Amino acid sequence: MGGPFSVLAVECAGKTWYDGATKEAENMRIADNIARLRKARGMTQEALAEVIGVAAQTISKWETAATWPDVALLPGIADVFGVTIDALYGREDAHRSITQDTAIDAAIEGIRETIVAAIYNPELDGKFEDQLAQYKKVMQSDPRHRSLIENDRDVLYFREAVGAVALRKPEAGWSSLFGQVENLEILRLAADVDFRRAMQVIISRRMLSFTLSSLARAAEVDDAERLGIMLQSSGLFARRELMIDEAPLVYYELTCGESKLHLLYAVLVFAQELKTYEGIHYCFIGNSQYFTP
Repeated sequence: MGGPFSVLAVECAGKTWYDGATKEAENMRIADNIARLRKARGMTQEALAEVIGVAAQTISKWETAATWPDVALLPGIADVFGVTIDALYGREDAHRSITQDTAIDAAIEGIRETIVAAIYNPELDGKFEDQLAQYKKVMQSDPRHRSLIENDRDVLYFREAVGAVALRKPEAGWSSLFGQVENLEILRLAADVDFRRAMQVIISRRMLSFTLSSLARAAEVDDAERLGIMLQSSGLFARRELMIDEAPLVYYELTCGESKLHLLYAVLVFAQELKTYEGIHYCFIGNSQYFTP
């Protein structure tokens, strides 16, 4: 029969019968999934036990596969975690309903849950779902509200109106960012009036390819040659040549689709965040008296 998780199926009178290994494997998956989902929610075993109506020791036994949840309790457990019973058994992906259209909203919801979980105290705060609902209500009631989680390594910043950014601390420390030549070049470009005018025209008109003269004219830029140098140094565009009637036509083309543009958008969005910053926080986790180098 193989190892402890092997499955032996036998067809008998039109029904499929499984050996005990199938049930054991499913119970092991339930044990793993309950532990994983509970931790993702930021719930203690005691908090989950209280919601379901069992002893805390029972949750511990479930998660170590010492015992299994009664079938009658499975709907309640699934409801707590917002998944289906099949997902508890590991028979389906708990997040399979996420699509390209809903992925960003799902990611933002995950960030909200992470922030609330980081400050959640089940002994004082009641149900996790209630705290999450309260957090969303407060954050959405005033667009100035922002949340921040920081430690000696990384930082997570979130505001409903702009989204979120999670940054890993560079190996050389945060201070090393101010000594990097590469980001200085991008910041210079982003601050250049001619480059900004050109980018505004390119994006608003979806100009995936263009000649330098046509772009300079549309953006009202006098020095087309200088603009061409900036476009190439940005890393966003490639300079191409096309022979027409034995004469070269020089044009520029957006490279890598629009994927690189989103990084530039992030630079501009969070530059605006810094400039208009108001210290109105809802969930600040860190030490405002010092910073790590």
